[in-house]
Amino acid sequence: MMGYGARVGRAAGEHDPLHARAVYLEERGRVLLLQLEVCLLAVPHAEALVERLAGATGLAAEEIWVATTHTHSGPETGAAASLAGDAPPEWMMPIHAAAEEAARAAMAATVPARAGFGSGEATIGHNRREPGGAVDPSVVVLRVDAEAGGTIAVAYVHGTHPTVLGHENLEWSADWPGASAERVREVFPGAVPIFLLGAHADVDPRTRGIQDLSIPGQSVGAGFSACETLGREVGEAVVSAAQGATLGASFAVAARLERIRIPIHDGADDAARKASLAARARDASMALGLDPAEPLRVSQAYALEQERTAGLPADEVRERVARVRLFVRDRTAARVAGGVVPEVAVRVLRLGDASWLGLPAEVTAELGLAWKAGRAEGSALLSNVGGWLRYLPHPDRFRAANGHHHYEVLNSTLEPGASLRLLAAGASLAAAAEPPATP
Repeated sequence: MMGYGARVGRAAGEHDPLHARAVYLEERGRVLLLQLEVCLLAVPHAEALVERLAGATGLAAEEIWVATTHTHSGPETGAAASLAGDAPPEWMMPIHAAAEEAARAAMAATVPARAGFGSGEATIGHNRREPGGAVDPSVVVLRVDAEAGGTIAVAYVHGTHPTVLGHENLEWSADWPGASAERVREVFPGAVPIFLLGAHADVDPRTRGIQDLSIPGQSVGAGFSACETLGREVGEAVVSAAQGATLGASFAVAARLERIRIPIHDGADDAARKASLAARARDASMALGLDPAEPLRVSQAYALEQERTAGLPADEVRERVARVRLFVRDRTAARVAGGVVPEVAVRVLRLGDASWLGLPAEVTAELGLAWKAGRAEGSALLSNVGGWLRYLPHPDRFRAANGHHHYEVLNSTLEPGASLRLLAAGASLAAAAEPPATP
């Protein structure tokens, strides 16, 4: 299973089924939205899947959006193997096949349709970094109906981690999005419910507390009953928004993709990066009580983290663990990103007047709110589209008091200014992505 470092054991059963779901939209432009109920895909793995789907459907890469729901109770997807340049593991082949089947089915079922947006709110999440911190409770809903009658698909965006279930759970589950999808299916039988993860990186289910580096084992979950409760809350908001959506006869589509180069932490200059990594290693070794002159391995740092800080005051534990995690972050960043100045894919989808921005990272709530500000109803920022480059915080999070104690900063990959650069690139793409005029 994938999602929790504290998990012990392998999957022991299935609580609810995991899906590959897709909807295909075409008017002047075209797009395939594919949802996989897995935790994440490494960027090379996601791009290989896009290439496979392009070959199967005839669509271009920019017209295929592969998104993961980020359930932490789904299968291991072979991210480490993918980042090492190896082929996806054998157990991923059925998932690839399911993705292709969903894509083919969506395109084969194309009929004249109408589409439109609705909106609602669900208060299942809270900012895990600070009480009263940024949260976006909105639920953005895209409803697609066949002109002949019947709802084809209900796609919805919300930004809360699918982590009601914790590391102790050993049953396959889509987490709360699975329960929300079932509620949508109850009201719209025959429709495909597609959950798309919004700006959620610092937003946990309200069943969890404030995240603190000094407290081990905080990934214990709340169980399936809570999962059902929170999921159905979102489902009710989706249903209400979908029922109130205004469906238009015209709903032009325009999909765009741009790749921009952004350095990892200390990545642009080779000498500066090496010096910074050496300093991080020395600092982490001293935090663990090790000889700073001896090489420090990532696996060693993780293994000793709790042992060497046990019994210390909470403030000291936070500081020492943070120094270890900063070393791990920067030592592994180039491998996660595929280089020290990687190309980062920015995807924009115009759906009528609305603009969706898809990024290959877990994006914090304030960035999602910034993207939607001043944009048309239905606009949204989607996380984990086209892969996963760990967390993408706002630059202010890096500068905040004790910002280096924050999980999102400690698990970021790109330089602190990356998020605003990506939002700016998305805004330029959206402005240039006006759907072509009707012939």
